Amino acid sequence: MSGYEVSHRIASRSMFIRLLLGFLALLASPSASAHFNLDLNIRTIHVVHTSQGLDVYLRLPTPLFLAGLVLEDEFGILEPPPFTYNRMESGTLMHYLDLESIRYSPFDFAAIAASGQFFSVDGEKLNAEIIDVGLHPGFEQPPFSTLEEASRAFEGEVFPYEYPEIYVGATVTDLLLRYRHQNPVNTYSFHSLFNPGLEGQEKTANLILDHFPGNVRVHRLTGLLNEPVEIRNSEWAAVSTFIGQGIIHILEGLDHVLFILCLTIGATGFMGLLWRITGFTLGHTVTLILGFFGYVPSGAWFVPAVETAIALTIIYAASLILLSIRKLSDSFASYAVTSGIGLIHGLGFSFVLNELLVPGGAHLWKSLIAFNVGVEIGQVMIVAGVWFLLWLIARINRRALAPLYWIIALPCIGIASYWTVERFILLFGILSSN
Repeated sequence: MSGYEVSHRIASRSMFIRLLLGFLALLASPSASAHFNLDLNIRTIHVVHTSQGLDVYLRLPTPLFLAGLVLEDEFGILEPPPFTYNRMESGTLMHYLDLESIRYSPFDFAAIAASGQFFSVDGEKLNAEIIDVGLHPGFEQPPFSTLEEASRAFEGEVFPYEYPEIYVGATVTDLLLRYRHQNPVNTYSFHSLFNPGLEGQEKTANLILDHFPGNVRVHRLTGLLNEPVEIRNSEWAAVSTFIGQGIIHILEGLDHVLFILCLTIGATGFMGLLWRITGFTLGHTVTLILGFFGYVPSGAWFVPAVETAIALTIIYAASLILLSIRKLSDSFASYAVTSGIGLIHGLGFSFVLNELLVPGGAHLWKSLIAFNVGVEIGQVMIVAGVWFLLWLIARINRRALAPLYWIIALPCIGIASYWTVERFILLFGILSSN
């Protein structure tokens, strides 16, 4: 697309009408978009501050802006969105990109994607100009984690691949947009109008890299970003997004929560708990970093193997709860085992972190440390909450603790045992197929 050197305004009258009809159709029939697959679920936004305003390099999953434009006629037949066509395959309606039309009218295609991206300064919406557009198969997309890589992604034609056809959900779309502003922009907000009703869209990973002169701030957010998100030239504002993601990850990860719960209840004293938590922290910090940088096996068997091991650690920790009832004291061996368990859980943390960051990306170590801090904060929240409840129950009736231990430990063992079998079957299937 390097031959396009003239900026193109987003809205033409005919395109506006098409988009308006599409959004009305989305409101009238939200289930129509269910036929699209959101195979790739990461949106990356590089925002460059210039003397003219903001230049934005944006990569987003193509279904995010096309799936909501499905039309349904009076007979209930789905009409494809612009630049797509449908085909029934094994009884399922599949959506393909009309590559010929996209190559013929790339800026009209880009206008649909750009129409849902809003940047505002002091409450004033900025107008966008389309500078360039690119389309890539998801599993062949060029790197986009740095500004230099994002710039190179626009070299060549709009779709420089030899695919005769391709699913909508198997592609990502790149946009280079310019938002003019008469004064230097220090703080701005971003939000998206797209809400196509796709499965998993609420888990969309968003990386906003703000290239303020002399600094690069990396912000990590989850979801469609339908509500405005303020981006400020603040180191803490950027780092806090990764801390928040670390907290969310451990609180939403039921296997991690159950282990910390059992670890806390299984301790016979506060100092013993402190040493166990410290060992667990050191262990998972080491493998989180090693796993993120790829210093672990890369075979398909490795992830289910780690998840199986994590389930087994819950059974171990729950068993300690029952043993502690017999007044068994903590020992150095139990601290060592807990540290080893931390190594296993760290690998689990690294898997999700690979979805949030790309090795070699901007301010990698700062974001990596911030995520780990968030994990620790979430961990402390669980420990503090459980320990306080145990203290409170003990003050009221210490005899109630023993049956409470059983009530907690036995379900944890049951859930973890189910996970162990389920994950082992998956692991065995992968190993058997090799």
